[in-house]
Amino acid sequence: MGHTVGLLTPHWLYEPFISPERKQVVAVVAGGIAGVVCFIGLTLLLHRRLSDPRIRLTSHRTDLAILIILWVQLTIGLITLPYSFGHEDASVMLALSDWAQRIVTFRPDATGLVALAWPYKIHLVLGMTIFLLLPFSRLVHVWSGFASLAYVFRPYQLVRSRRLNLPGGHNTPPARN
Repeated sequence: MGHTVGLLTPHWLYEPFISPERKQVVAVVAGGIAGVVCFIGLTLLLHRRLSDPRIRLTSHRTDLAILIILWVQLTIGLITLPYSFGHEDASVMLALSDWAQRIVTFRPDATGLVALAWPYKIHLVLGMTIFLLLPFSRLVHVWSGFASLAYVFRPYQLVRSRRLNLPGGHNTPPARN
């Protein structure tokens, strides 16, 4: 959400209210706090998925791969914070914002990204890779939540295991006459 608002808001829309330099400070502080909270949550989730045998058994390899990719992406995003504090003129933020707006409006131009530090470039490439992997993972379910307001008010979903842990003979179908 923060990247969407921060990168895709046109400059002319926020400039009457906040300078690009001030916007960068707000983005770095708010993004840093959100990033640390997400890092802790994702680390706990990854640890639980790896250490709990029941959860590991019901997890797909793609689930684990996506979690690791998201964890690496989040880590690289946090690595960019010192770089963002290192330049207070907002030129990097404006270059990243211009690039993102051009991607969304189908006018790609990466020339403004050439001078960026390596963590930004890796963060961009890995972020685009996550978008490419989205349809092939359970991350695709994010869209069903945003697409429907009814999702918020629906009853709990009943999830049944694919594996039956019943004593022998209980999971065989009844004999037909």
